[in-house]
Amino acid sequence: MFTFFNSESLWIGFEMDRFNQIRGILDNNSIPYKYKVRNHLGQFSGRGTIRGAKGSFGNPTEQMYQYEILVYKKDFEQAKFLI
Repeated sequence: MFTFFNSESLWIGFEMDRFNQIRGILDNNSIPYKYKVRNHLGQFSGRGTIRGAKGSFGNPTEQMYQYEILVYKKDFEQAKFLI
């Protein structure tokens, strides 16, 4: 089970293609991983979401989602080498 104490962030970025490429590499090498997807425009800002309060005009769609891939600390060096 992935926890804050036994995992490390391998990659953080906005490119979905790179995100899927790294996941494929980890799958092919049997390295367990966990991923998180964050929608920054959907964050709560007091009186609703940022998108609801200010709209999404001017925000590039390719930067709407941030992707993060986590691996176990014991597998981090091998995973970093592979990507």
